[in-house]
Amino acid sequence: MPEQYYYTEVQPVKCIEIRVPLVIESVDVEAVIDNVLTLPELAIKVDKIRASVRDLTATPVFVDEAHHGHGYHDYDGYHDGKHGKYGKHDEYVLVHHDSHHPHRDLFLKKIIVNGILHKQIFYVNKNNEVKHTAEELSFSKLVELDEPVLIRHKHDVFIQFRHVDVDMNWELHRACRIHETAVIQATARVSEDRKIFVQTCPSPDESPVGNLLRDGGLEAWASPYAPVFWGASNVSQTSTAHSGSFAAEIGLLNTQLPGALFQMIHKKIVGDRQYRLTFWVREDVLGATSDFSLTAEVVFYDQYGTQIGIGTQTLSSTGIPDNSYTQVQFATPVTDESVDSIMVRFNFMPGTGNTNTVKIDDVVLECMRKRG
Repeated sequence: MPEQYYYTEVQPVKCIEIRVPLVIESVDVEAVIDNVLTLPELAIKVDKIRASVRDLTATPVFVDEAHHGHGYHDYDGYHDGKHGKYGKHDEYVLVHHDSHHPHRDLFLKKIIVNGILHKQIFYVNKNNEVKHTAEELSFSKLVELDEPVLIRHKHDVFIQFRHVDVDMNWELHRACRIHETAVIQATARVSEDRKIFVQTCPSPDESPVGNLLRDGGLEAWASPYAPVFWGASNVSQTSTAHSGSFAAEIGLLNTQLPGALFQMIHKKIVGDRQYRLTFWVREDVLGATSDFSLTAEVVFYDQYGTQIGIGTQTLSSTGIPDNSYTQVQFATPVTDESVDSIMVRFNFMPGTGNTNTVKIDDVVLECMRKRG
């Protein structure tokens, strides 16, 4: 299956709501942990220290902004002089993570990082034996953003860490005390779940199901000479139908002139497929001369309206019964992948002295399943 493909659709379209994480800020976190560890015995040297960070979490700190125009007050204790940190007309009030303030803008201002530094210390004792001991230290770091970031819903904000690294330095004092300095560096990626609407497209490996034509039974008519969903020339409504109440009769207005019945399709078009056209046809004998042909066409166009393929079936008047409907069915060649629209068209072409017409009913165009 391709990673992406082009799918052309006209309105209306089906859209669904999904939730996607949107990265709203990336913050560099650095925490320095200085510690002195007493070994369980005297040591000649420290061979190595393996360090890792466990249970790394972050808690967002939100502020609530109000515009009063009467100076600046920062209730969580951060300001930088006469007008505060963010301007003389802004007021930021600390908001608890679980509180509800639906009528004010909320900003993410700080994050509190917590974790556990896990260390495995390997040292050589007085007997030249390599020994091991372990240590865990909890740490916490308050990181303030350069500028507060506007959020929509604080309960949709979450923080993930990337590129976590620990750099260890140590010195052995008095053969039993290790002075350790750990520098923890990480990138905190702050994200917020946002709701968006996306248009759904069919899988390129699937074929649309059902009749692609609108009113294939030719039941909807604006007037006796104008079907609602079909284009028509020299066409009239008839009650002699294969099913339902009505059908279309081509040539009745003038049996000596060509006629056409057609419909354009823009929805559920899939390329690299065969399409199957099925319809019911019957001759209407009005006089002594039956001399006409009926050509059924399925014409394919690209997005620029250029014809890129066609499937046809031609019937002579002698092959169409005049006392009952008969079914006709044919499949088109495989379409090009760039197909964008389809036209189904019936062309009535009379010969010299023709007196008869043809009826069309129950037209179905189907996309056939891809083989292999």
